[in-house]
Amino acid sequence: MIGIRITAVAFGVFAIACHFGLAADPQSEKRVTLLGMLSEWQYPDSTFQGAESSDAGVSEISSIKSKAVLTTPDSAEKVVAFYQRKLKVDSTGKNLGEKEGERITTKRSVSIQDNSEGRPLKLYIITINESGSSTTLVVSRSEGESSTHICWSNFRKLGE
Repeated sequence: MIGIRITAVAFGVFAIACHFGLAADPQSEKRVTLLGMLSEWQYPDSTFQGAESSDAGVSEISSIKSKAVLTTPDSAEKVVAFYQRKLKVDSTGKNLGEKEGERITTKRSVSIQDNSEGRPLKLYIITINESGSSTTLVVSRSEGESSTHICWSNFRKLGE
């Protein structure tokens, strides 16, 4: 009789623990995959030229670094315009809709550099910094080339 009472009490405690989430499986961390991260930044209909990901090697921060190369027949200017629309920024990285002297705050910082002037290529650097990640897109196309290259680099803290 005592064994049945102990079993009933134990079963009741277990049921209460499950109800309040104390005995449930721990929530799994959000899975981070290379192609999953890249898909957020992939230019439409671009051709994938390869990618890699590895431990970022930053002490005391669980993090990864990744990189990939994409190509497209579209012009470098068209590619940059796509990312400006996606990020809702102008050609300098300033938030769209911002008036002179006004500063719209967001959860990220965007910078766009055009390093093409006086050179035989179009070269744009787009950086996006957020609290747990940093993304860089280098868009380039040399005179006479038939495709624009998009080099994607990402640093991401894990476990957030």
